[in-house]
Amino acid sequence: MNAVRKVTETLDPAVVSDNPIDLLTYQRDCSVSPPGHAQAMVRPRDKDDVAAVLREATRQQVPVYVRGGGTMYAGGVNPHQGGLVLDLTGMNRILDIDLARGVVLIEPGVRFGALTQMLKPHGQTIGIIPVTGPTATIGGAASAHALGTGSARFQSFADEVVGLEVVLPSGQVIRTGSAAGPKAEYFHRFGMGPDLTGLFLGGDATFGVITAIALWLHPLPKFRDTQCYGFASAAAAANFIGAVQARELTRLVWYGSGYEAGTIKSRVLGAVPDTAPESLPQFCVGLDFGGDEPMVRHDQQLIATLCADTGGRLYPLFNESYFRHLRNEEIYWYGYAGYFSRSRCAILMSSLATPSMPAFLTAVAQLRTEYPQFLWGAAVVLCRRGLHGGIMAFYDEAREWEAAQDATQAATALLVKAGCTPYKTGKLWAEQLAGFTQYHEVLQSLKQLFDPQAILSPGNLGLGHNANLEKKSDVL
Repeated sequence: MNAVRKVTETLDPAVVSDNPIDLLTYQRDCSVSPPGHAQAMVRPRDKDDVAAVLREATRQQVPVYVRGGGTMYAGGVNPHQGGLVLDLTGMNRILDIDLARGVVLIEPGVRFGALTQMLKPHGQTIGIIPVTGPTATIGGAASAHALGTGSARFQSFADEVVGLEVVLPSGQVIRTGSAAGPKAEYFHRFGMGPDLTGLFLGGDATFGVITAIALWLHPLPKFRDTQCYGFASAAAAANFIGAVQARELTRLVWYGSGYEAGTIKSRVLGAVPDTAPESLPQFCVGLDFGGDEPMVRHDQQLIATLCADTGGRLYPLFNESYFRHLRNEEIYWYGYAGYFSRSRCAILMSSLATPSMPAFLTAVAQLRTEYPQFLWGAAVVLCRRGLHGGIMAFYDEAREWEAAQDATQAATALLVKAGCTPYKTGKLWAEQLAGFTQYHEVLQSLKQLFDPQAILSPGNLGLGHNANLEKKSDVL
């Protein structure tokens, strides 16, 4: 009996599969990262199943990769060292909607679409909903630092997490935040020493497997409206965004993003072909407002004044031709972004300070020069402070997959040089993370402490790449 079978033999056969056809879908996520090859898949029903898998996998030194909806674009779920894929989509219960505490408790396989529909009758929503749409899972968002709707108000998904239930590689189950108290439950993330919750957020299942997540609740906005602002340069737009953030005028902005000249041209001229190209701005900022209408109108007026003060103008043409559709029909995000304009899209996300936006766009321009065979796109997502910069390279997977991987790695180096930091890391940023020497050494120490056999998601964050494991997985 091989090592993988030893891990799964005590489980209900209904939650295990080693059928090669079933395993095809577990080879990769939505990223440019190459596929892996797992020997088996387990779809656990509860934390006890997860604990049983991790205990035996640690004993047998079998790699375990954790997967949710598979919509991530950082390569974190690709089983590059073989072993098992732990598919958490079967753990999809909404455990509690606690209106008194203002918290919802869910299992990691719950999808955002299901959660938001369940909360709607209560007049509630959650703070961050990723732009990957309703099919993304809550666990995937926690493991990969989701951003999107809500980021302009609350920053990132991690900022909205109250606490977690996590299974460690040893099989030990812990609860973080106030729920670590035997009778306290989830109502506060901090106060009991260091923030253990943060250790497992954005970690791509490197230190433990999240089996329950508590999130803050927020009232659904009563009124929504979108507006766009055009600027003659990215520098002027960065000044505008910085002014809006400094005055905390993102308080009613549920989503904000910035678009460079190429996107503006394609969207506006595609919708209104007789528009004079020379009249187009070089950069547009789109804001999606939500709240009480009088408050929204008040903030819009203040923001319009800041726009004029920084050399911009209201630009309703981009709003009507693109941004309003993007926000009102959120499930079409990938389609509107041009995701299917070629066979695949390599997406790379980074974090940057707002004043660094021109340097970010300069890096994109350099990529266009050095890798002209790809169609490059770029945009920024506004947060309460700072930005997230996204780069997209559209490529023909049949002919250009390896070249797209090389170009993506070159992009990571250029972005770090421009003052950006990795975001949604998985394996795409592993090389750059290893270059942050002191920081990475601490991550390695934590990996050794929590997962001494390096069985959990080896390769993610540039950690746990065990040559012995890889050699062993080849013969499992």
